[in-house]
Amino acid sequence: MKKNEQIIKKIEILLIELKQSLNIENEISLYDGKHKIIPNQKQQFSGLTGSIYELIEEGFLNDPKTISDLQKKLKDRGIKKPTTSLMPSLKILIIKKVLDRNKPKKGLYQYFKRQQL
Repeated sequence: MKKNEQIIKKIEILLIELKQSLNIENEISLYDGKHKIIPNQKQQFSGLTGSIYELIEEGFLNDPKTISDLQKKLKDRGIKKPTTSLMPSLKILIIKKVLDRNKPKKGLYQYFKRQQL
């Protein structure tokens, strides 16, 4: 029976890690002697992605904005980057389900804060 309990613990740990990677909140914290799993915490980003994330948290992207709008706002904060340099950070935030984007029939993509379910 002990082996079955070990397997169940490992499955629980993997499930929690999967939920964390998908940004799903956990209600359980487990410790099996090797792994300590903490419930999902606030996103942590660094560099340019971190700067964009700060703008998101401040509500700048609550309404759709173009990449040029974002570039201007960052420039106001002393971060001068071409729009091509912003794309990798925006892609990370889209993959992490922090941001979303849409493309109107005419015009550029618009980025906005994704609504949490």
